[in-house]
Amino acid sequence: MKLFITDFEDTLIDSDGAIPLSTMIEIDRMRKDGIQFGVCSGKILKTILDYNRDFPFLDYIICCHGAFVYDVINRKVLFKKAIGGSIVKRVHKLYHDKTIYFSTGYDYSVCHEEVVSSYTKNRSLSFLEFYDLNKDHIYKMDIVFDTKKERDSAYDELYELGLKATFIKSKKKKKEYVLEIVAKDVNKTKGLEKICKTQHISLDDVCFVGTCEDDIPIFLSVGISVFLSNGCKKLKKVASMESSSNDTKGVEKVIKKLI
Repeated sequence: MKLFITDFEDTLIDSDGAIPLSTMIEIDRMRKDGIQFGVCSGKILKTILDYNRDFPFLDYIICCHGAFVYDVINRKVLFKKAIGGSIVKRVHKLYHDKTIYFSTGYDYSVCHEEVVSSYTKNRSLSFLEFYDLNKDHIYKMDIVFDTKKERDSAYDELYELGLKATFIKSKKKKKEYVLEIVAKDVNKTKGLEKICKTQHISLDDVCFVGTCEDDIPIFLSVGISVFLSNGCKKLKKVASMESSSNDTKGVEKVIKKLI
């Protein structure tokens, strides 16, 4: 094994949004043994880098579901693919009455009607102003719906429009159904392939730990695939290993078992 990658949400971090110190120590030990470590997330780059600030432990970050891949050590973007301005504008027009989140890699903004507010820059712009500034740098959109039926209907509608984008159904909170949008053909597996190509690493030399149903393709591609017990049961069927949940240091236990 030369590369260890884990999902971030519900996998490396616990339900309190923290990474246990003992897990960080095990990651550090693994990296000193020459095995590189990275995370895969739907979040923006800045959010994940914040975790790396006090106790550096990351070599790579695959964020925005694979639309943005970053080499932390060399501070280099290995890959990025924006959704495309025309798609952003069209989706906003269709669902302007919904809450829409825009991820631009380093920034995270929320749109209500025609006003877009930035979480990191603490400012608000009209949608058109925001669009003009960021149309070539939006890597992910999240549309929030009140019901599963609404979200699934939007999924079908957007798919039928033939937009060159990938649509991901997810559930962020108990009553918050989300449709995530990234550029066409963007996914975690291709993000991982970018890292492997750069480092001349075979996918057979990769261990991937995950919990989501959309991890199935990447589980089928890597040498070691590990399912955490809090994950989707469909994923368990294609995993080569199983560990305990994210709240009981599942990733740490995998490292101890393999290294």
